[in-house]
Amino acid sequence: DEDEEHVAPAEKVNATKLQEKREQEEGGTCCFSGESKRDTCGTCYPMSIASYLSKCSKKNECGHCGGVWCPSKCVIGAADPSNKCGTAYPTGTSSDPQCSKGKDSCKSCNGEWCRAGYGSNFKIVEGTHGREVPKYVPPEDETSGICCYRGKKDSKDMCGACMDVAKDSTCSVKSRCAGCGGTWCPGPRCVKAFADKNHPCNSAFPLTGIAKQDDFCSLNEKQCTNCKGAWCPVGNITYSDGTKYDPSRPYHPDSDQRLEAEDLSETAEAEQEVENDPGLDDLFPDGLA
Repeated sequence: DEDEEHVAPAEKVNATKLQEKREQEEGGTCCFSGESKRDTCGTCYPMSIASYLSKCSKKNECGHCGGVWCPSKCVIGAADPSNKCGTAYPTGTSSDPQCSKGKDSCKSCNGEWCRAGYGSNFKIVEGTHGREVPKYVPPEDETSGICCYRGKKDSKDMCGACMDVAKDSTCSVKSRCAGCGGTWCPGPRCVKAFADKNHPCNSAFPLTGIAKQDDFCSLNEKQCTNCKGAWCPVGNITYSDGTKYDPSRPYHPDSDQRLEAEDLSETAEAEQEVENDPGLDDLFPDGLA
């Protein structure tokens, strides 16, 4: 363990490259466990992929080790360009040998390289002491929200004042909303700390008021209620200082009420009063230095 904690960065990079080299040579990876038994390869836990150091990472040995062999592929056709692996069309996998050589080749073909675990909610991140550790990233509900085509006239907040919502099953999904000419409006959020109990959605505390996506309270309306929170449409949420909630960016107050803009006319009047104050001649008979 002591040696693992002090692994040099260069050694980590080499290990990653050796793992990628083995996967490229074998054409895939061996997975021992995934989040879903129906899709072991797609939801394979990052820590369940056989290491290049193990013979199990070879295609002809994977089954003998009790694993599931997961071929890697290059996806070039998908419903969501930002998530090609998860939304690949049935015929979206590249059949071009050049594109299917590996991650770099796939990228040059404008594709996304999909290896075991592309659909897992666990991602590998760097933890303490430089160690790579799995981190759970909660899935985003593709249908938790609305696809809005048009808001109220003169309204700056389309989601909060939507007048035309997609009703069909094709466009009412997040990954397809933009392609239908709409704007995706995220689903409700759980406001669990607020200043006014009669209007919780309009008085959320800025830093702790809105439950994070991985918070138990944000799972659904029932859990939010159990947390003594309020299940609020995103477009209706306002912080206690009057700032509108924007799920796409961290809290930032619209204005700092402690500071007021300088009134130049008042400043000029004050300076004129000082110049005309006769009391200053008594204090400074020889004038100001």
